[in-house]
Amino acid sequence: MTDTFATCSGLAASTFAAPRFEKIALQLSEHGYEVKRNEAWMSGATDRGQFEIAGEEGAIRITLAAKDAKTLFMLRDQILHIVDHADPELLTQFEWSGILPDQGPPANFRLAEVVEVTQPFPHFYRVTLKADNMAHFSDGAMHFRLLLPPQGRTPVWPALDATGRTRFPTGEDQLHNPVYTFVSIDVETGLFAFDVFIHDGGRITEWARGAQVGDTIGMTGPGGGQMPTAQSLTLVGDETALPAIRRILALAAPEVIGHAYIEVGGAEDIQDLVKPKGITVTWLIRGADLGPVETLFALYGDAPMESMPFLWCGAEKSQVQRARKHFRDTIGIGPEQSYFSGYWRKEA
Repeated sequence: MTDTFATCSGLAASTFAAPRFEKIALQLSEHGYEVKRNEAWMSGATDRGQFEIAGEEGAIRITLAAKDAKTLFMLRDQILHIVDHADPELLTQFEWSGILPDQGPPANFRLAEVVEVTQPFPHFYRVTLKADNMAHFSDGAMHFRLLLPPQGRTPVWPALDATGRTRFPTGEDQLHNPVYTFVSIDVETGLFAFDVFIHDGGRITEWARGAQVGDTIGMTGPGGGQMPTAQSLTLVGDETALPAIRRILALAAPEVIGHAYIEVGGAEDIQDLVKPKGITVTWLIRGADLGPVETLFALYGDAPMESMPFLWCGAEKSQVQRARKHFRDTIGIGPEQSYFSGYWRKEA
């Protein structure tokens, strides 16, 4: 661990077992985190900071380090989310020390108020919201989560439990919590905007369609999706990834070169995108062209690793998982040179 401003650690006594440790490592891998490890130790980093998980005399210790207390909170929530998925019983056994959050609302939770809903493109709503204290949401991350309560019920918002894990309401109060990409954000005014791909039956689509000025909705974040810093990019995605691709292109440095391949349903969905001169955009028409993941395989599936640009892929989850497995596990491209995210799941 390097020296940082904020650190904490958790110790779960008499819990170490090789299968349990392996489950945690597997969950880290499935969530896209690269780790260095041996039989009883692993370490790595997320977009929030560094982590180390070690077996110590039959116990498991988690040590976390981040640039400040708020970022440490989000790093801790990331890692506890992994542990909870790997072994829910283990999560409750940690005793924590260091810089820890108070119980109550998570530090990354906000209530946001509807300012405007427009339709700038045939298949997208643009929603503008306003919230207090948005400075922490402008640190380079592209994504955040909306928290939509069930219709007709009084909202129950997330809160920290005794373990420090953010707990969301379940059952009849369960929140719909999809990820969205900032189109713009103004820290001074608290205004931010995002686009919603219109598909009938989608809960956020229906919410946006009926939203009135002054309505409130919850949000948490920022939630990863850091801007790529490579000088050569290849971006592939469908409509659900279009807002993220658009933001990457708009904020890319002028000298960045590369290609973007974006799948849409028809020519009416093609948009003019702000981008560096050295990046070309190819629009893929669904049913007539290869899909985004197939395009990625056609371009780089057999290419040597040393010739790869930074690969960015956002599309249907099972397709993205196939791409991640090939490019990460078979070819050996690490997370420093690639980003794979399942933006939606195809129903069986």
